[in-house]
Formats: sequence, structure tokens, C-alpha cells
Amino acid sequence: MQQAPRLLLAEDDSEMLNLLQKTLTHEGFIVDAVPGGCQAIERLQAEEPCDLLISDIQMPGTDGEKLLERALEIRPGLKVILITGYGSVEQHSAMLKKGAAGYVTKPFKIPDLLDAIDHALESTP
Repeated sequence: MQQAPRLLLAEDDSEMLNLLQKTLTHEGFIVDAVPGGCQAIERLQAEEPCDLLISDIQMPGTDGEKLLERALEIRPGLKVILITGYGSVEQHSAMLKKGAAGYVTKPFKIPDLLDAIDHALESTP
């Protein structure tokens, strides 16, 4: 039996963090939820298992863009999905060029996030 994918979720809004953690856990994922980019970097540096990083872009301290860059330095090839409430076509394009596997704009429907997760995990070598 194959183990469920492990997701690292970074979101500074505690309500959104809790909602996404509960929802994704219910969908069968193993979810490690942290309240910011610095904590996500610490988890990645500690070499904790992670198949996919999902991060809000707008966070104090280490934002999603910096987290994307740092995560890919620590774990080249890691799949990263970014979530934002302030997205633009230019930002979307820039994040994909920097290595993001997906980009989801708030407000989003859970099936849209699940589609992005499935797509990112399917493209894992």
C-alpha cells in the first residue's frame, strides 16, 4: 500500500491554515501546517518528509516568493504551489518561471486546489 503524499502547508492566516489542513487531511494527505515561511524553511532544512509545498504568497517575514526560492535551493525539484489573493498575470508567470508547479488565486474552490495538487504530484519524476 502506497503512503499518502506529505504536504507542507505555509499560511499566516490561522483560519485558512486550519481549514486547509482539515480539508486536505480529510482528502487523504498527510499535512504538516506551519504559520509562516520561516517555519516552512526550518522544516525543509530539517529534512522532514515532504512531497509538495503549498504556500501563501503574502506573508510577513519570509513571503511565498522568497520561500519558493529558498525551498528549491534546499530541495531542488520540490513541487511548490503558491496561493494568493493579490494575483496578477505577471506574478503568475514570474512564479512559474521561478519554478512553481502551480498557482492558485483566492478565493478558490477546494476542487481547484486539489486539481493543482494532483497535477503537481503527477509531474513528479
